[in-house]
Amino acid sequence: MYPVAGAIDGTYVPISGPSAFRESYICRKGFQAMHLQAVCGPDLKFLDVFCGYPGSVHDARVYRNSPLFQEDQVLPPKFHILSDSAYPMSINLMTPYGDNDHLTLEEKKYNSAHSSTRVDIERAFGLLKGKFRKLKFLDMRNVEDIPCTIVTCCALHNFILMNESLDESEVVLEDVDVDERIQSENVQCENEARVVITGQEKRRSIMHLLM
Repeated sequence: MYPVAGAIDGTYVPISGPSAFRESYICRKGFQAMHLQAVCGPDLKFLDVFCGYPGSVHDARVYRNSPLFQEDQVLPPKFHILSDSAYPMSINLMTPYGDNDHLTLEEKKYNSAHSSTRVDIERAFGLLKGKFRKLKFLDMRNVEDIPCTIVTCCALHNFILMNESLDESEVVLEDVDVDERIQSENVQCENEARVVITGQEKRRSIMHLLM
């Protein structure tokens, strides 16, 4: 009734970094990085990738400034993408319930189902960096060339999966930054607030269907 279109997340690609504006590339984990946003399906192929923002930029801001944000606005209401709580809730972007130690059994069950499906994007990132080990540290001085290199690796990742069977031994989950999972930006404008309420209602409907 509510098909999942994919799972979204951001990951950091460590870089040697430019000498100018060095601070803007330092991510939450303390190193210089380029931000990669991606959506994948259950087969771990990337459905959408967006790269170019420095590591200091929050996942939610990268999402709002990506072409995907505009595309999500015209996605049929029954479809949605799964994200962690760093992203803004909407009718087409489902986040988990915040774990405040007061979740109901229904909410915990929803979070468990949400997490077990959304983990595909973490598996996809792990596989990507396992196949293309240069992404563990890109020593490129020309920052303008870095996004193209990263996106090319994503395209090759898909090509490999289309032509080879998936080797589960190569899938290693990325380390998850707990603070990054729970951080979210405040939704300020009235239109966004109205969309968030609609998203919450849809999430409740999905939660009841799981019972």
